[in-house]
Amino acid sequence: MNCMNCGAFLTDMDLDYCTQCGCNVLIQKKVDYLSKYYYNQGLEKATIRDLSGAITCLRQSLTYNKANIQARNLLGLVYFETGEVVAALSEWVISKNLQSNRNLASEYIDKLQANSNKLAAINETIRKYNHALALCREGHEDMAAIQLRKILSQNSKLIKGYHLLALILMKDHEWNKARRILKKAARIDKTNTTTLRFLKEIDEQTGVTTKLENNKRRGLFHLSSQGEEKEELELETSTPSTVYREKSRTSLFVTLMAGIVAGAAAFWLLAVPAIRQGIYKEANQQIVKYSESLASQGAELSKAQGQVQQSDDTAEA
Repeated sequence: MNCMNCGAFLTDMDLDYCTQCGCNVLIQKKVDYLSKYYYNQGLEKATIRDLSGAITCLRQSLTYNKANIQARNLLGLVYFETGEVVAALSEWVISKNLQSNRNLASEYIDKLQANSNKLAAINETIRKYNHALALCREGHEDMAAIQLRKILSQNSKLIKGYHLLALILMKDHEWNKARRILKKAARIDKTNTTTLRFLKEIDEQTGVTTKLENNKRRGLFHLSSQGEEKEELELETSTPSTVYREKSRTSLFVTLMAGIVAGAAAFWLLAVPAIRQGIYKEANQQIVKYSESLASQGAELSKAQGQVQQSDDTAEA
C-alpha cells in the first residue's frame, strides 16, 4: 500500500504514519482493511454460489477502495455468471485502465473477444430480452414467453430472463412450470431475492414447499481438461447401463429368418435391377452391332447392283 499523500510505499504496516512525509495513514489503513475484508466475504459467497450476496460485498469493497483490482475482477466474473455480460465487461475495462500490467482482466477480455460468435450470440439475447420485456408491457405475454424460451436456450445464465418467464407463467397460474423455471435460476444464484420471493409466492398458492437442490460446485467456472469454460446449469443425467440377456432358440430362429428375408429383399432390390440393366445394355449393343452389319451389307448390295447395271449397259452397247 502506498501513502495517499506522497505515494511512497508503506513498508511498516504497524506504523500509523508515513516514514517519508509523516502523513497520518491510520484512516487509509482502516479503509484498505475494510475493502479487503468485504472482498474476502464476497469471495466466500461466490464460492458457495451466493452470487447476490457476493455482488453486495464486492460493491461494498469497491466503495472503500475503487482500486481493489481483485475485487473488481471478481465482480466482473460474478456478473458474467449471472448473464450480465455488459456489466462484466465494464468492470474488467475499468480494472484494466487502473492496472494495465499483470491484470487478469486483460485475459478475461481477450478470451471473450476471441470467441466472437459467443459474444454476438450474447448481445443478440440481450436485444431479444429487451424486446420480450417490451412485449410484456404491451400485453403480449404469450409471444414474450416464446421469445424468452429461445433466449434462455442461447444464454442459459441470464437470471432476469428466468424471472420474467416465471412471472408470465405465474400470471397464467401455471405454478409448477414457474417453479421449474425458478429452480433453474436458483442453480445459478441460490440466494437471489427475486427468485426466493417468487418461489415463496408459488409455495403459498400451491401449498407445496419448494425444495432447492444443494449442488456443490468448485467455483464460478468449471474448467475442462482443455481449460475451456463450461456452463453447468442442467441437472446431471446418468445413462442407464444396458443389461445383457441371453436370447432363446426361438428368438434366434426368428432373427435368423428375418435376416434371410431381409437379405433376399436387399438382393431383389439391389442386385436384380443391376443384372437386368446389364442384360438390357448387352442386348442394345447387339442390336447396334446388327444394325451396323445390315447397313454395311446394304451398301455392298447397292454397290453390287450398280456394277451389274453398269455391265448390262456395256453389253447392250
